[in-house]
Amino acid sequence: MLTPDPAPTPPPSPAEGLPQAHILVVDDEPQIRTLLAMALRREGYLVTVREDGQAALADLERSDISVLLTDLKMPRMNGLELIRAAKSRRPDLASILITAFASTETAVEALRQGADDYLPKPFQLDDLRRVVERALTTRRMVAAERVAGDRVRDEAQELRERSARAEEALARVQHDLTLSRSDLERRVRDLEFVAELTRLLARETDLERVLHTSARILATRFAARGVRLEVGLEDGARVAQHFEAELPPTLLASLTAELVGRAQELPERVLRDVVLGYGRPLEALVAALATGSGPLGALTVLRDAPSHEDPGDVFLLRLVAPTLTMAVEAEVQRRAAEQSALDVALGILDVLEGRGGLQPGHASRVADLSLRIAERLRLSPRLKRVIETAARLHDVGEVGVPESLLQRAGPLTHDEMRVVQGHSLLGARLLAPFGEAAAFVRHHHERPDGTGYPDGLKGEEIPLGAAIVGAAEAYDAMTHARPYRPSRSRKEALEEVRAQTGRQFVPEVAEALLSLPYESL
Repeated sequence: MLTPDPAPTPPPSPAEGLPQAHILVVDDEPQIRTLLAMALRREGYLVTVREDGQAALADLERSDISVLLTDLKMPRMNGLELIRAAKSRRPDLASILITAFASTETAVEALRQGADDYLPKPFQLDDLRRVVERALTTRRMVAAERVAGDRVRDEAQELRERSARAEEALARVQHDLTLSRSDLERRVRDLEFVAELTRLLARETDLERVLHTSARILATRFAARGVRLEVGLEDGARVAQHFEAELPPTLLASLTAELVGRAQELPERVLRDVVLGYGRPLEALVAALATGSGPLGALTVLRDAPSHEDPGDVFLLRLVAPTLTMAVEAEVQRRAAEQSALDVALGILDVLEGRGGLQPGHASRVADLSLRIAERLRLSPRLKRVIETAARLHDVGEVGVPESLLQRAGPLTHDEMRVVQGHSLLGARLLAPFGEAAAFVRHHHERPDGTGYPDGLKGEEIPLGAAIVGAAEAYDAMTHARPYRPSRSRKEALEEVRAQTGRQFVPEVAEALLSLPYESL
């Protein structure tokens, strides 16, 4: 069963910072147990051996066991039954089935029953080493994905709690108002305005749209000639301006730079001043946006100087400023959470490319072509970013597809095809923190004629982003060789896209792809 390597390699050193892996070996044949244990210990693993499944289950209560390596044919409890029982106790446990009945049906059934991999007899030490290392790598990636998911949930809970605290603060402010009836009514209207602005910003996830929408509605509320919103992020400043009347183009920017420093020095960070603008007096209202870690940006309102000062305007800006600050901080934290999930997904893709499951460069080419199609369709910057993310990660679900199926040169059976097609569903689950991008990954193999998968969507039911990723992926697949077929020329691939428009490809997406410069494809 276990034959020595033609040229044995030295045992690997444990990765720095990682504990020594503990493997539980289960086989009813003493000689095989001994051989497996000796081979794995030479590789630097801790090894526990048991003669049957019942004896092994007690060991699985120990959290330090990383991998279950079990024979298929055993008395009392066979290998698949042991794996099912082990997974019910330890869902995070990596499991490998050893079988002398190696066949595709056996492999598919083992994976369906919960095994992470299988090893056919006879095998060499290198075969054993590779399958164990692959199982440990998969277990580490699953753990990393779970940590990223927990982080996203924790940050979402923190945002909900902060929003609740903000609503409580608004309620306290409303309760403490002791001004005259007319002033009270005006302030209540201002609170309602802030509450409506808060609800609007809570529904919107695109920061650029948040800033432009806020500038527009604030210009209306303050009867302003112009409003400027500017926030600084790690990747650069974001600026939104809205004009209701004539103003010199650079006046708002220059006034903001001059006045925001003075506003930051005030206890409430809100400044009112009269300035001279194109030969006439104007009133400037400036609110400095800041977090506990320092300045964040500024809100500037510029309008004709009123006949008398209204203290309610400063009061309103004091309420609006923290609302906008929370919206910006939510965007920053959302991006951080997405980056954590992105790091996990990119790690999975690196593993897939490393084991030969993906063509090197395929994800980058699909992302580049998807972005150019989206630009040709004049989609919003936010949607283009979502599409690019989905395109780069569209194959991440193939981590759940056996390498033998990904590299198969011949045709697949019906059951094998279902396993391969399941990658879009697994990819969507792995990318759940990305929201809309996960939906694009799920549906990038749908077809307008309804013959696609996994949901058989038709026509306009297919999300535009998914249709773009699917078209880019299909074109790249046609123009690069696969194990089961040679590559096509650009001309042949474009003719296929044209022929399948309306059946495989959404018409507007196909037209955008076909309109790209030929030499750039």
